[in-house]
Amino acid sequence: MRSRSSSWSFWLLAPLVACSAIPASADVTVTARYTLVNGDTLTRASYYSGRRCRVTAPDGREFMYDKKGKQLTVINHQAKTFWSGPLARADSLADSIFQESRKEVAKITAQDQEKWMEKVQAFNDSIRVHKTGVSRKIAGYPVSEWILTAGEYLHHERWVARGMDVTNYGPEVEKVVMASVMDPLGRQLMRMLIGMRSLDGLVLSSTTTFKTLSQSGSFSYEAVEVLSKPIPESAWQIPTEYQRIRP
Repeated sequence: MRSRSSSWSFWLLAPLVACSAIPASADVTVTARYTLVNGDTLTRASYYSGRRCRVTAPDGREFMYDKKGKQLTVINHQAKTFWSGPLARADSLADSIFQESRKEVAKITAQDQEKWMEKVQAFNDSIRVHKTGVSRKIAGYPVSEWILTAGEYLHHERWVARGMDVTNYGPEVEKVVMASVMDPLGRQLMRMLIGMRSLDGLVLSSTTTFKTLSQSGSFSYEAVEVLSKPIPESAWQIPTEYQRIRP
């Protein structure tokens, strides 16, 4: 099954979490092969620096975050459009989404409060995070395997490059990331992935299978090349033919 599409779908902003794990000491370019939620595949570079990052979402969109200017950009290659604006504006939109989401949660819980609480407790009890002890190399770098599971709802495997210094952008973009979650179970799954930021290192491979109250699907990526050299300014540019949109 594929995830349902929406302007702020569950996994749309998930790659912003990757911006919370970028090398602090050097520019890094990671070229990876992706399998998107719709089954399409592509090979694309992501860029990480101490100031900015540019990453690919599970639906093929790209996200850029500029810490210095606190600017967020979302690029839709399929539609050849982009949105760019202050993080504060994105946070404001997130607040509006949260308000609507709370209304939906209230409707769900009102149907059977006791049954809902039982589901929440069962879900919380099913959460497991562990380091498997398995190691291998990806794009020439030694990586360790971590697995996060939550019953039937989430299986997330990531391979983390050990010993790489990181800068944490997570707190700055967390509200926007959480706003991408359109149902309460999905929001908890996203919170869990953000919580895995505590693992040291840069993720060079990841496979995620998820199921929420409204969506289900899978996506993955794996690095094929990692370069540590200055990132050209062109890496942060948007194709000139793309049209700017407003929310």
